[in-house]
Amino acid sequence: MKARISTEWLSGCSGCHVAMVDLHEKLVNLVEDVEFVRIPVLMDEKGYPKADIGIVEGAVRSSHDREALLKMRGSVRTLIAFGTCASYGGPSGIGWLHGKKSILDKVYGGNPTTGSQEKAPTGVPELEESVVPIDEVVKVDFQLPGCPPHPYHIALAIRTLLGAPGPALDAKPVCAQCNRKMEKRTGVTLLKGAVTAPEKDVCFLSQGVVCLGSVTLNRCQAQCPNRGVACAGCAGPSPAIIMEPQLDIRTMVARRMGLLTGIPEEEIRKYIEEEAKTFYSYALSSPVIYRKPTVEIREWTSVPSSGAREGI
Repeated sequence: MKARISTEWLSGCSGCHVAMVDLHEKLVNLVEDVEFVRIPVLMDEKGYPKADIGIVEGAVRSSHDREALLKMRGSVRTLIAFGTCASYGGPSGIGWLHGKKSILDKVYGGNPTTGSQEKAPTGVPELEESVVPIDEVVKVDFQLPGCPPHPYHIALAIRTLLGAPGPALDAKPVCAQCNRKMEKRTGVTLLKGAVTAPEKDVCFLSQGVVCLGSVTLNRCQAQCPNRGVACAGCAGPSPAIIMEPQLDIRTMVARRMGLLTGIPEEEIRKYIEEEAKTFYSYALSSPVIYRKPTVEIREWTSVPSSGAREGI
C-alpha cells in the first residue's frame, strides 16, 4: 500500500513547495511509493485528509496559520517541519522583534500607500503577536530546514521516513561541501557589507568577508559559496550552535575569522551585532537562538522590549 502524504504552507513564500516540484523525475519516481492526498501547488484540496506523513512549510504568523497547523497535526501520523520558516521562523521571524500593534501602526498608520487609513483591514485572519516556528505550537517529528531544502535532501528525507535504504541525512555544516580552502593570512581587513570576494578558490573568512557556512547546517549542497556568494545561513544554525548554549553565531565566526586573518575578534563580533537583522535573519524568532544567554538581539538592533514578543 502506498504511503499517504499531505502538505500545507503557512506564512512563507511557497518556495519549499516549488522545490518539491523541482524534484522533476524524482517526484515521478516518488509517486510510485506514495500518494499525495493534499499538496497546494498541484491540487485543489481544501480539507485535511488522513495521511501517514504531513509536510508543513512556513511559520505561524496568523490565526489562520495556527488553525491550519492544528488541523494538519491532527490528520497525520508524522509531521515534518519543511524549510527554515517552519523550523526556525525564517525571514518573517524578524517580526519577533516587534509587537503586533507596532507593526500594524507602522503599516496602516498613514504612509504614501495607505494614506490616512488608521486601522488594519477587516475580514482577514488576525495577525498573531509574534512569529513562531511550528514546533512552538505542535509536536514536530522531523526537521528539514533549508530555504528551500535542496531537492536531494527532500527526496532523501521522505525516503528515510518511508524506511527505504539509502544514505543517512548528515548534520555537517555548509563548509563540508564548499570547494574553497581556508588560508591563514596577515594584513586582511574586515570587508563590511561584502558578500563576494575576489579570489574564487579561497575561503571568504580568509579574505575578510563574513560567511556563515561554518555555523549553518548543510541542506543546500553549498550552492552559494561555490558560486561566489558568502553563505547567509538560510538553512538555520548547525547542530553545534543549537546544542551548546555557550556557542553563538557571532562568537564562532569571529573566532574562526580572527584565527585566519588576525582581525580582532571583538571587531568582527561588533559588526555582526550591528547587522544582526541580516546575520540572524533566518532563525531570529527561534528559542534555539533568542534564549542563548549571550544573545541580545533586541539590544543590538535597538528595539525596545515593550510591545515585542512577551515571555522572553
